[in-house]
Amino acid sequence: MKTKILLIEDNHNLSENVEEVLEMHGYELIAILTEAESAMQVIKESRPDLILVDIKLKGEKDGIELSEDIRKSTSIPIVFLTSSAGKDIINKVEHINPEGFITKPFTMEGLITSIELALSNSKNNAKTQLNKIGKPALLKPILYIRESGCLRKIVIDEIDWIKAEGTYTHLYVDGKQYTLRNTVKELIKNLPEGQFARVHKSYIVNLNNVDAINATALKINDKEIPVGKKYYHDFLKNINKTSN
Repeated sequence: MKTKILLIEDNHNLSENVEEVLEMHGYELIAILTEAESAMQVIKESRPDLILVDIKLKGEKDGIELSEDIRKSTSIPIVFLTSSAGKDIINKVEHINPEGFITKPFTMEGLITSIELALSNSKNNAKTQLNKIGKPALLKPILYIRESGCLRKIVIDEIDWIKAEGTYTHLYVDGKQYTLRNTVKELIKNLPEGQFARVHKSYIVNLNNVDAINATALKINDKEIPVGKKYYHDFLKNINKTSN
């Protein structure tokens, strides 16, 4: 069964391009809407798997107000289309917790990758919520690192990315940097298999924390990480694995 996508975008040329790209990659575009007013009825009747919505829409409601309505009645993943993804925009939509952003103009690869990431993140979040409701809480995997003569506990899920620098390895955890006198090869043995992926000769990222990616870079918490050309396609395969 094809993944169903609803597009809400008032730029006719852009909508046609998106429709063509989605069809080429096996997605079903169930409708293209140019305003927010009819969206809730379409969502109720067709139940899309993902919604692409432009932040700036003509009419009484913009994309942010529409997304607030969507969040009240459904958990369908939302990906914003925007001409600007700076801090001001992020602050305006932070409470909606969208599954992704696509900044205009975007490439075909960037569009499909953002959609795949959003679907993957939504599935992972749903599984997490199910575990919270239906099962006893599991202990989060942890890692101990030596810092200032003490052992510091690091929750592995909170590691955003890892940077290799000679004989040193830097961990970036929730906005903080920790430096280890270990090689990445030694460190990776202690991390859950399948959760981390190399995207550059110097960088390994936590797949669960990636917000957006294109062929040259990815974003985690608004920080940009370079993506090496030879690692890009393997990274996409890892994303597809987590989506299954």
